[in-house]
Amino acid sequence: MTNHMSDDLANGGDVRPPTAVWQRWAGWIFGIGLLALILFYGARALLVDVKGPARLVVYAFSAQEEALTQGIFPVFTQMWEAETGRELTIEGVFGPSGTLAGQINLGAPADVVVFSNAQHVVWLQMSRRVQRDAQPVVVGWTPLVIVTRSGNPYGLHGYADLAQADLRLLHADPRSSGVGEWAVLAEYGDAWLVTGDRETAVAQLQAIWGNVRLLGASARATLTLFELGAGDALITYEQDAWLAQERGVPLEIVIPQRTIIAEHVAVIVDDNVTYAERPVVQAFLDFLVSAEGQAILSSYYLRTAATTNLPPLSHSFTIADLGGWPRAYTELIEVLWQDNIEPRLNLDAAPMLLDPDERP
Repeated sequence: MTNHMSDDLANGGDVRPPTAVWQRWAGWIFGIGLLALILFYGARALLVDVKGPARLVVYAFSAQEEALTQGIFPVFTQMWEAETGRELTIEGVFGPSGTLAGQINLGAPADVVVFSNAQHVVWLQMSRRVQRDAQPVVVGWTPLVIVTRSGNPYGLHGYADLAQADLRLLHADPRSSGVGEWAVLAEYGDAWLVTGDRETAVAQLQAIWGNVRLLGASARATLTLFELGAGDALITYEQDAWLAQERGVPLEIVIPQRTIIAEHVAVIVDDNVTYAERPVVQAFLDFLVSAEGQAILSSYYLRTAATTNLPPLSHSFTIADLGGWPRAYTELIEVLWQDNIEPRLNLDAAPMLLDPDERP
């Protein structure tokens, strides 16, 4: 026996006992069986997810709360359930557009996000929360307008009028709010597109911000301060101004002759969406830009191709006229406003609210 084993070793043969061979085969069989079970139950769970109840988490900037919760969500839910037979729950989260972008980058569970501007999509792409080649869809647009007290006591007609003495201006914060960013571009672009002179445009922007006494975190928060009696005027979305007037807020809407058109965009947060969730998420995005979805948004004063009930615009301009978002954000928001204007702001320590008897 010893000689045979020595010969086998000399010839490089396998001298493992039969028990070791069976253990090896048993391990392979067990591993294959375990993999089959994982695949079976994984596929079964996936099918359950695809056919079971669906849940959709939508983040959107504050001015879209009524349009989505009262208009889009109920109609889309009814359509989805009728077409698929699957129950759908939609959760909406609303806040300042820039703040929402930060929250999503930190892991907030948004499936779809509606931003006030395309720059906030870039922030998600930089952190790979959204695919680099993803193209956000424009869901609608709205011009920036000036909101003032009934009767327009300061005789406001354009952005240059916001620099007049003794005017107390409310402003959305460009660090958190999309409308705050849009407003900076409007205040600068109004002068620059007429004169072609950067110094003149910077001077107008600085003069306007010399009257800013209070910053709001979002478009809606700033408008709420105005409703409570703070300030004499603010810059906001036309859509939000009309909605406030519809709610009975006493105000006057001034559409400047030259104003910027704010384009609002929606995008899927790819990093949060599973294979099973993708159908409902894509269907929702498609619904926003469908004829029915656009008609709903238009009924809430967002301008779309379906809009026919809002005043015409004369000399409006777009972000493209200011070089596009990457250039405008860097030069006008980061360098001009954050570095040169924000440090010199003269803000009130607390909101100066009108006495109830003094409110218009």
